[in-house]
Amino acid sequence: MFFPVFNITARLTHGYISFTIKTLSPMKYLFLAFMLGCALSNNSFAQTSSSLNTVKEFDGVGGHFLYQLNEREKVNVNYSLTPKNPSNTAHFMIHTPSPMPFRANILDASGKKVFSWKPQQQVYLYNADWDISSLKKGNYTVQIFLGDEPKSIYEINFMKQ
Repeated sequence: MFFPVFNITARLTHGYISFTIKTLSPMKYLFLAFMLGCALSNNSFAQTSSSLNTVKEFDGVGGHFLYQLNEREKVNVNYSLTPKNPSNTAHFMIHTPSPMPFRANILDASGKKVFSWKPQQQVYLYNADWDISSLKKGNYTVQIFLGDEPKSIYEINFMKQ
């Protein structure tokens, strides 16, 4: 029976290098497969548990969307707005692989613009703290724009406390 795991030994004897190649015995092969499986399952469980804790601790609205740059290219845009129900300050994050000129507006439930954000510098990662303490409690929509385009490319809904 042939097993694909090898033990390779190199020796230098009288100026020559000789190699000895041995396959593992069936029992050693099974033991190695068992140990590898245990190691991978424990590692997988630890990553899943850690990821679940991170998801539980996230108090916000976040995700991603694809923006069509041209006929052939799309760019992935990651965003978040935290906390989910802000009262005084909302933290807005938007991220792309390369710098892009984003801006945003907040609209109230009637569609009236009540807040506007336009960064001075074009970067690939925007982190902004918005003072929304003057807004009344209720439902709002963040409209995300690219450059001076009049139409928003994405919208995020949230409720102000």
